[in-house]
Amino acid sequence: MKKALIASTLLLAGAAQADVLGLTAEVGQFSPDASFDGRIDNTTRNVDFDGEDNTYYGIAFEHPVPLIPNVRLQGSTLEGYSADADIKIDSTDYTLYYEILDGLAWLDLDVGISLRDLDIDARVGSSRASESAVIPTGYLSAYFTIPTLPLQVGGEIKTLDVGDSSINDTTFKIKYQSPFVVGVEGGYRTANFDIDEGSIDSEIEFDGFFIGVFADF
Repeated sequence: MKKALIASTLLLAGAAQADVLGLTAEVGQFSPDASFDGRIDNTTRNVDFDGEDNTYYGIAFEHPVPLIPNVRLQGSTLEGYSADADIKIDSTDYTLYYEILDGLAWLDLDVGISLRDLDIDARVGSSRASESAVIPTGYLSAYFTIPTLPLQVGGEIKTLDVGDSSINDTTFKIKYQSPFVVGVEGGYRTANFDIDEGSIDSEIEFDGFFIGVFADF
């Protein structure tokens, strides 16, 4: 309920007074490796293990109204399991951003801020913990369209290092736009979480390849 209310508020803010509303959406599968370095309560581990394949999604609303930011909602579940440690992070991002460049010299550039809502379940040995946190980050998205080709190359970064917990989430992506609205995307993502919340004090990283589809209306 809390996430639905936040999402509804952001979407209404982005759509208010808009004469033209654009929509983009994406969905795909992320196949990462994972690492855990830290402690739960007084139990510590430093382990690498295979992550679970999971679905990611995203949806963005854009409009031509000055000063009012565009809105993007993204989510994914990151999981990894081993004999010594388990980790699961449900992640939802609420992003407000502005288009700085929109196709000028084949460049697209967006800048904004994100709030990442995290639900974390972790196990180290026999110690288990569950924590929730909302962490703000900066948001930067930059893509270059290859002239005469329906291809874009670029990436996105969300990062901020303040307080007890921080995030550095970087994505490199190649996008192919078909003539039929729906396109294909793929790339590599590295998501690093430095978490110091409650009984969890750990650095957790997921990195690997992803592939998906997107639609631009």
